[in-house]
Formats: sequence, C-alpha cells, structure tokens
Amino acid sequence: MKTFHCNRCEHLVFYENVVCERCEALLGFVPELGELSAFEEAGDGLWRSLHPQAAGALYRQCNNYALEHVCNWMIPADQPDTLCRSCQLTRVIPNLTPPDNRLYWYRLEVAKRRLLYTLATLGVKVESRHANPQEGLEFEFLEDTGKGGQVLTGHDNGLITLNIAEADDAYRESTRTAMHEPYRTLLGHFRHETGHYYFDRLVAGTPWLEPFRKLFGDESVNYAEALDAYYRDGAPGDWQASYISAYATMHPWEDWAETWAHYLLIVDVLDTSTSYGVALLPSDPTDPTLTDQTPVEDASFDNLMKRWFPLTYALNSLNRSLGMPDGYPFTLAPPVVEKLRLVHRVIAGPPPAAGPKSLPAAEAPPSQPPQPSPQSPPAPPGPEPVTPS
Repeated sequence: MKTFHCNRCEHLVFYENVVCERCEALLGFVPELGELSAFEEAGDGLWRSLHPQAAGALYRQCNNYALEHVCNWMIPADQPDTLCRSCQLTRVIPNLTPPDNRLYWYRLEVAKRRLLYTLATLGVKVESRHANPQEGLEFEFLEDTGKGGQVLTGHDNGLITLNIAEADDAYRESTRTAMHEPYRTLLGHFRHETGHYYFDRLVAGTPWLEPFRKLFGDESVNYAEALDAYYRDGAPGDWQASYISAYATMHPWEDWAETWAHYLLIVDVLDTSTSYGVALLPSDPTDPTLTDQTPVEDASFDNLMKRWFPLTYALNSLNRSLGMPDGYPFTLAPPVVEKLRLVHRVIAGPPPAAGPKSLPAAEAPPSQPPQPSPQSPPAPPGPEPVTPS
C-alpha cells in the first residue's frame, strides 16, 4: 500500500480515510486512478476531484459510502452504477439488526478493499459475477444461526463465504489461540480464499498445472478424505521443512491457497515499506541492510526475497521492543520459497509451453461446499441467516 496525501492541504492520509483530519476535505478512492483523492462539492450529489490526475472530473459516492458508511470508493459521474466496483462484489451482507454487525460489515469491506488494491497493483484481473456470470468473483458475509448451524469460511466456484465472527477481534484471537495458530487476520482470510479462486482461474487446466504438481503435489487426491485425515492425525511433525503453515499440509489446494496468501502479504508489506522510504542502514555492515526501493510490481522474485528477510528481522525486533509478539512469526524453508516463486511466476507472466500430461485435472463436484478456512475445525454448513442489502 503506497502513501497518500490530501490534494487540498498535502496532509498525510490513509487508504481507509473518508475525511482529511487537517482540512476536513472529503476523501475517496478512485479505482480508475488507483489514487485516494480529496473532493469538493459540485452540487446535485456530485463531487469534483482535486487530484491532479483526475483533471477536475466529477464523481458520486458509492451508496455504501454515502448511506451506509462502510465504504470510501467513488464512482465516475457518467456511470449509472450505485455501488462501486468493490461493493458490487458483495452478494450478501450481514443482518444489520444486531448492533455489532454493522461494525463487522465495515471491517470486512475494509479488508476486501485492501485485497483488491494489492491485486490491482499486481495486475491480477478481478471480474464480478455480474460481468462474468460463469467465472466472476463474489462474496457472502454470513453469521451462525445459533441453532446448530455453523457458517464455514470458504470458496465455492467463485463464491467466497466469510463468517462475520472473524471480524470480531476477541473471537478471532480466541480461535487463533485454540487452534495454536501463530497468525490469524481478517485480511488473511480474504487472501487465502482468493487463492482458491485464482487457482481455478490461472492454474487449473493450463500449462501451469505441471509445475504446480511438481511443487505442491497431486491436487486430484480426494479432498474430503484429506480433510478428515488432517483433523484426525494433524500435520506431520516436520511440516515446517516444506510448508508455510500446518494447514497447508492438508491438501495441495490448501498449500497453494496458503502460499498465495503469503505472497500477497509479502507484496503488500514491501509495497508499504517502499512507499514510506523505509531503509535499513546498520552501523555494523554485517547486520541486515535494506536500501532497494524497486516498486513491487516491477521487482523480480529474487529481488523481493532479498528485501523481505532484512525487513522481517527489523519488524520483529521493533515488535519485541514494544513488548508485542513477532509481527512475522514464520520461517520460509527453501521448498516454501520455491512455491512462492511459482505464485510470482503465475501472476507475473504467461504460462510455460504445455508439456505432456501425467495426471488428470481434479474437478470439484457440482455443488461443492465452501472449504474451511485455515485451521478451522470442520462443521456442517447451516442455512444462510442473513439478508441481502
């Protein structure tokens, strides 16, 4: 995430801001420009952008910005849409009767918009179900019914379901502790589930499938059996030698999704540090050094890795000085780095030349239920307890 400034007063502002804290200008994100802009009123519900790249163009607030206060994206005035590109991806919102659910909806949308920003930075195409009814992406934000039905966070043929309880910090932390996870974030769920989606879009049925199988394994093995085995037996004792997380050992699909999510994490953090001009210049030349400021979208994979390790060393050291747990509680073994490299290649370039096929491509059943989120215990899916906006 790069840095943003108010176009009226040049005050530093954040991607999620809706008003400048210094001059009180309305702020809104313009996805066509990839920029956060300050706006001035232009009458009739229209706003004029003050960003130099917008050249005074007129915009409207997304309805979920103007009326629901859970968004900050803008829509060009000449477009008929009432919802922005991000909000159009959400098919079902939480039931807003419980007072906390609006806060949870807001947090879910914030995490989704940050995910979309990273995908746009990397040039990864995002299509809505409206634009592409067969392969488009959409989201449902659901809650447990309280009658024995449990919502599973997961992916099913482009539909990503998230249990809104994950937006409750106390719930998420208690779940993380109970499942012995080092890390569990709302943004991480979005990254992981889109990993499943983009496996179907970018890898399955393409020449990338053979390189995938060499690193991740045969994805045609029965998923339900692998899931049962994982929750019965747990991860192998030496999982850290080849996997980014214990849950990644469950099935090649989960290994890919976990690795995809981790790659997006690395890119997002490096992009942010580069935008702020973060550099490491230790007095001892043998300590980790970081001076490279190559934009992440232009960087080679080796360049990203060379910068990543010193940055995480500094990040963890800063967290320990604050009395906090390590901000980056992971170890990247060489096989994991090679898996991350494949994710980078899939995103960055065309697929390799097709080779001989050794295994049939796995096909999901027609009504495959959403897959559990990382380290979430299996439970039968319940009825959808929320209503559309």
